[in-house]
Amino acid sequence: MSLVKEILRTTAKYYPLGYSQLYESLYKETIYGRKLNKNSLSATLSRMKKDGLLETRNKKFLLTKEGLDRLDKDGAKIKTFFNQKNIADNREKLKNLVLIFDIPEKQKLYREWLRSELVGLGFTMIQKSVWLGPALPKEFVEYLNELGLFKHIRFFKTTEKDLI
Repeated sequence: MSLVKEILRTTAKYYPLGYSQLYESLYKETIYGRKLNKNSLSATLSRMKKDGLLETRNKKFLLTKEGLDRLDKDGAKIKTFFNQKNIADNREKLKNLVLIFDIPEKQKLYREWLRSELVGLGFTMIQKSVWLGPALPKEFVEYLNELGLFKHIRFFKTTEKDLI
């Protein structure tokens, strides 16, 4: 997921946010497992303000109408299956499912969406397309099939003895 999209999603969920709150929130939510570069974040925020996606009030970042429209367009008609409040609980669940996917470049939006959902559902990234986590909700698996993604995904159930 791009930094711009992460900023838009985070600001939409928790607005208004100050720079340090936004940085902390992004650091906790990043799906890449690495700390964000402060210069990169500052430059991206500046560019987003210039492009009219964000505005600041009282040193807090808010989405503009254009930012909301962009967020809606980028995630149009894609459901989310995790609740932000449940992320900590999801991370504590027994992780015994290996999920491997190879979603074509034409469906990049779905690939980014899947990574974001997997983080929220308590999965840990092993590689960009290899994840370890708890059992998936039935509705989520059915939705993957509806989207036509099921053919690009493989699931492997493990036991504690299988994990090294």
